[in-house]
Amino acid sequence: MSISQGRSAFSFLKTGLLASALALSAQAVIAQDYVMKISIGDAPLPEDVEHYNQTGLRNFETDLEELSGGRIDVQIFWNGQLGKVENVLNLVRNGQVEGVIASDGHVAPYYPDIQVLGLPYLFIDRQVAYDVFDGEFGTYLADKMADESGIRPMPWLENGGYRHYSSNSPMATVEDMAGLKIRTMNNPLHMQIVESLGGSPTPIPWADLYTSLQTGVVDGQENSLSTFRVPKLEEVQSYIILDGHVYSIISLFISEQWLDSLPDDLRAAVAQAADNYKATNRRISQENEASDRAYLEANGVTIVDPTVDVKAEFQARTQGPALATLQEQVDADLLERMLTAVRAAEADL
Repeated sequence: MSISQGRSAFSFLKTGLLASALALSAQAVIAQDYVMKISIGDAPLPEDVEHYNQTGLRNFETDLEELSGGRIDVQIFWNGQLGKVENVLNLVRNGQVEGVIASDGHVAPYYPDIQVLGLPYLFIDRQVAYDVFDGEFGTYLADKMADESGIRPMPWLENGGYRHYSSNSPMATVEDMAGLKIRTMNNPLHMQIVESLGGSPTPIPWADLYTSLQTGVVDGQENSLSTFRVPKLEEVQSYIILDGHVYSIISLFISEQWLDSLPDDLRAAVAQAADNYKATNRRISQENEASDRAYLEANGVTIVDPTVDVKAEFQARTQGPALATLQEQVDADLLERMLTAVRAAEADL
């Protein structure tokens, strides 16, 4: 080979390598065009611990990166690194953060109509709740919320299941609630439910709950069995009645602005990963509830399953006043749509 031929071959090789490098660089840019930052207030549990929310969230990260062919980079920020949930929701609404794990109570300041989900004793059965959230109403509510607030629930998730009351005195009937000081969140509807049952609602920060129960500042509290276990309330509470006054939900609330920036195939990938998340969440939530009950009973907590008549009395005392309150505060059409969807789901049981 002559010197000129060698130079030509080297030049061709260099040009080819440069083209390859540019192509790889372009692919890298595409792969990092879409970043999905997700904020969660909880500290991460060990990955081998199955948790109704954290396991599903980790799977969502893996699924979405695979389904998008690596074009969406999912980044989970644990332990409130991006700020308090309420503040991060505002960032999600404005498109500055792509997603946040939050409850309906957290979202209410940005979308008051979500309060309809707090109507007491709304879902008589988990399957009714699933049918309502997975059906036309769940889609309608999600679309309406996204249009009016810029925040989309995707998907509707179970926050440990139903919320129940606990105390240090026996609880088997509505009358047992009379006079009890019950810790609630600073949620007007939750407080009204306690008042309708003859109790005294007392909002106390979560961090102060254990000590408040231990010292008698409050007599009881309300939460799902899974949440009850987190601060070891079995050490300071002896009785739980499985009244199921509220079906507790959470969601991965996603920025509608960010979703709108995605091409159709990637929006479909987000939807598929969200469906997988929901299936995992529901399975583990039900499994956790059973194992949590067994643990609590083994550790001295008396858990009462109220009769059908007792649950009907709980509902009769609380649902009417709560419904009247909601009718003054939320979209009347939305409320009626939800009640219609519930009646239809009950008929299908």
